[in-house]
Amino acid sequence: MALKNYSIRLDEEEYEKLRKFLSDYGDPELNIGFVMRTYIKDLNEALPHLKKSDFGIRNNLAFWGSMFRQAARTSQIENIIKGAPIVERIKRETKGNKD
Repeated sequence: MALKNYSIRLDEEEYEKLRKFLSDYGDPELNIGFVMRTYIKDLNEALPHLKKSDFGIRNNLAFWGSMFRQAARTSQIENIIKGAPIVERIKRETKGNKD
């Protein structure tokens, strides 16, 4: 499948944040391209169904954007839960310092 080049303007701050996060997984430029292609592909699959909705495209995308934010919150909660052993270690170290 041939790839078409398309120029997209992103907010510089958001682009740099995305680039920083994706650099943990290798080349950030390739990863940004992969993420964009993946979500555009998913959006293309979803658009025919969104078109059937009584809501406009902006309302639908805002709704699904909130789902992405919820996924981020869920991952934050999972990280907090996984951090429980760290809390226990801090409690032990603090208890040891009081002695």
